[in-house]
Amino acid sequence: MAGSTIRRRQLGAHLRQLRNDAGDNRDQIASVLGCSPTKVTYLESGRNVIGKTELIVLLQHYGAEEKLEPLEELRQEANKRGWWSTARLPEWLADYVGLETEATSVRSFELTLIPGLLQTEEYARDLHTLRRRLTTNDIERRITARIRRQARLVDPDPVQLSAVVCEEALHRCVHRPDLATAQLRHLLDQARLPSVRLQVLPLGLGTHCGMAGAFTLLTFPDGLLPDVAWQEYAMGGHIIDDQSSVTYLARLYDELRSQALDPDESLAVIAEFVDQTR
Repeated sequence: MAGSTIRRRQLGAHLRQLRNDAGDNRDQIASVLGCSPTKVTYLESGRNVIGKTELIVLLQHYGAEEKLEPLEELRQEANKRGWWSTARLPEWLADYVGLETEATSVRSFELTLIPGLLQTEEYARDLHTLRRRLTTNDIERRITARIRRQARLVDPDPVQLSAVVCEEALHRCVHRPDLATAQLRHLLDQARLPSVRLQVLPLGLGTHCGMAGAFTLLTFPDGLLPDVAWQEYAMGGHIIDDQSSVTYLARLYDELRSQALDPDESLAVIAEFVDQTR
């Protein structure tokens, strides 16, 4: 997605609503536009942006020509290029970064890793190097993008980060002496930012509801979009916008946060790990 991710998704949602209100299916709209049903899916999901001529044709088909001016304005906004569009990230990651860039809050749960927005450059580079498929250029592009994403934590109007990280991630970090001291001290510093709430989920808890995997939840300004979730895996990642699934993950997050140490206790635990690296 090259342009504003929120605007693309908003525009797609409007197109989908118009189609549903008209009682048409994607095959019928594909026939109207002279394209494939797959393209209609891409337009309605926000993956692609509809052209102005196609928009006019669709609105004429729906008898909704009065919507042209606001939807054309939205279409133009959707085509504006975000900084991530020049970062040469893979499409699956650029989609997420575009959403994260426009989010007002991020809720992150991590099992074995330090949360991405709280990683040092060296720690992040080490993680990316372990992905054998990435070239040196791929790694550097992703590191540069990550540093830019992290800068939002100290913006005048910062993104609000709430992160729950399993104690296991701290143990794994401390066993890398070349990385541990800087990363753990950075974690302490960042956790004291007004925009960050960091909680450690203790190993002593045993099994817990988040053991199936890490995830992130994004919330957007003024209800421009419903919350979405994100899950990353070895070969990529995907955005979850099905609201029943997002609601389920939000409940999981609330439960994990309630079971985690409070922020002050979490800082004390991280400080103990820092002492182990001396």
